[in-house]
Amino acid sequence: WYQRRVRVPAPGVLPEPPISTKVLSASEMLQSIDSNRAAPPPGMEEAIKTNMARVAEKQEIEAATSKKEDKLAGVSKDLIARIRAKEARTIAKKLVRDPEKDKELGMLSRCEMLVRCLRVLYISSGKGCMPLPTITQDIADNPRVGMTIPSVEEHIRLLAKIAPDWLSIAEIRKGRYLKLNRNVDTNRVVGAIRDRQNLLQN
Repeated sequence: WYQRRVRVPAPGVLPEPPISTKVLSASEMLQSIDSNRAAPPPGMEEAIKTNMARVAEKQEIEAATSKKEDKLAGVSKDLIARIRAKEARTIAKKLVRDPEKDKELGMLSRCEMLVRCLRVLYISSGKGCMPLPTITQDIADNPRVGMTIPSVEEHIRLLAKIAPDWLSIAEIRKGRYLKLNRNVDTNRVVGAIRDRQNLLQN
């Protein structure tokens, strides 16, 4: 019989088994980066930390919601509906604000400081009535106040409206004058300012 010659293949390198990959969490990936001491791609570490913060915030919200639902367990559905409707009205009221009220609230927040400035000016001068332009200029020049002359005058007019027995504006031929009654306790004036703030906020 004719004997065939069979070519024997040359020995070669066997293929490596596929590398198994494990899905890492954000915290495990950060630990891996720290342990290998290799510089992560630009923005990668910051993105991972941001994602972790979002996950933590979501878990806190879910936990708070769960606790709230536990507290409401056993409460009638009608009462729960009224509570939620009231919360919705409160949120809607905060979202829809009157710009004029917001402006006045901002001015009222600075009026207490203005009361102190006026008190010091009138006590140091020893007078009960002074020209309004002089007062507005002196207060505007105070670096702690940080207000313009027109803004100071606007705040003074608001104070005269809130506490007319303490502060009043008189216009005569010589010009406009600001009269301050030093017999009135400034604590009463501050109380009137805060009452007005509470009225606008409710």
